[in-house]
Amino acid sequence: MTVKKRKWWKVAVVILIAVILVVFFRDSFAEGLREILKVPAETVVFLLCLSMGYFLAEGGIIAVLARSYTNTVSYRSGVACALYCSFFRLITFGSGSGIAEVYYLNRQGMKAAEATGMSLVQYLIQKITICLMGAVSFFFCFRYVSQYIGDYQGYIALAVLITMVIGAGILMITVFEKGKDLLFHYLSKATAGKESWNDKVKKAEGQADILQDGAKKLYHKKHCLALAFVLDLAKYFCWFLTPYVLYGDEERLTLLVSLVLMALATMVAGVIPTPSGYGSLDAMIILLFYPLLGEAKAVSLVILYRVVVSLFPFLMGMLVAARPLREQRELEAGRKN
Repeated sequence: MTVKKRKWWKVAVVILIAVILVVFFRDSFAEGLREILKVPAETVVFLLCLSMGYFLAEGGIIAVLARSYTNTVSYRSGVACALYCSFFRLITFGSGSGIAEVYYLNRQGMKAAEATGMSLVQYLIQKITICLMGAVSFFFCFRYVSQYIGDYQGYIALAVLITMVIGAGILMITVFEKGKDLLFHYLSKATAGKESWNDKVKKAEGQADILQDGAKKLYHKKHCLALAFVLDLAKYFCWFLTPYVLYGDEERLTLLVSLVLMALATMVAGVIPTPSGYGSLDAMIILLFYPLLGEAKAVSLVILYRVVVSLFPFLMGMLVAARPLREQRELEAGRKN
């Protein structure tokens, strides 16, 4: 499958989920837009500040992990890199953010192989964070939120289990070299007669090797991994506050309920095979917050959440992406003069 075909497949999945959402909630979109108009301007500004808080934390993660390889990546560069990736995440439906990070860090002085290994470790930490947040929310706060997740609790329990298995599998591949070798040995045997699947297994094994090489340089700096994990919690806290900031109260949509339901929605969306959670996350937010907010406010929450986590970072990342082009044009103009 070519890159172009893969991209169109992702677009098709997102469009399909969007169509399903429109069909089921078509009567609520107009009301949702009217609800957005009722949101005070200062609340929107606060949400955008929280969005920047996410990228300040993400930039800290990049800078902390990069220091295990080189001292050329500053905190400021880490924040710029995070925004740069958000720009490419949207225009490529998630597939280009990792490549964008490697490219940006390489321009900052990191070797491409090291940047690739670091990017994979960063992704692993992020997956573990979401897994823990979702699992803790489900198991330890189950009695508290069971009244809100209603008929979906069986599906969410399955998603928790799948996420934990995926997280454990990734962790095993990262930490245990023999476990990784054994896994890919059996996968290679299982796909021996299928060339396309065998190529995918070989590619995955190459990425696992890069991940292990990158992880080895970080394991002896456990304080860096611990700090990256704490910053991961902080960045998601910034985004998961969105429902509470918009429609929170002290009776139903409390701060804890907002954090727990958003953690569950994000974790379940990660199990559904859509690019960067586009469509699947929106559907889960509507399903989980509908009993609390009603259709109109749940739809307005999804729209504003997408502005906070996708559109605003995309615009900020566009400025970062445009800077090298502007500098190159100025350099070429200087040469001509």
